[in-house]
Amino acid sequence: MKDNVVLIGMPGSGKTSVGRCFADLTAMSFLDLDTEIEQLAGITIPRIFSEKGEDIFRRMETVCAQRAAQLKGRVIACGGGIVLRRENMDALKATGLVVFLDRNLEDLCAASLPGRPLINGDVNRVRELYGQRIGLYRRYADLTVDSSAAPPVVAQLLWEALRRAGEV
Repeated sequence: MKDNVVLIGMPGSGKTSVGRCFADLTAMSFLDLDTEIEQLAGITIPRIFSEKGEDIFRRMETVCAQRAAQLKGRVIACGGGIVLRRENMDALKATGLVVFLDRNLEDLCAASLPGRPLINGDVNRVRELYGQRIGLYRRYADLTVDSSAAPPVVAQLLWEALRRAGEV
């Protein structure tokens, strides 16, 4: 198995909650890239977007992704847009097995997604981002797991999928 398990997917797909459950299941350490970005910036992600803009956020995201890729034994939950920059995925794939948590678009649209500056509760925006990103998620994924169940169930499904793939 690679050094890390990297979770990608749309906002609301369960990257953070499944990541925590999977880390507990495997005794790996959990790392949330959004938290790392907020610590680097000293402000929340919504404030980064409103005060500094998306480009500055994406630059900080790249710095944090490259730092995370240097670690070992981590379950790394990425922000939904991590796939927008190839350098992010190149760094994360170098040391991590990339898992796409795939949740049905209608479930994503129905999910409450507070604090996500690119969505702001706009179902049409969720659909637009999904259309822009779904191909990238599929391209970068080493493994895809349906994330429509409760986080502990999805974490168990992920564990079983990794075992079947010979990754554990």
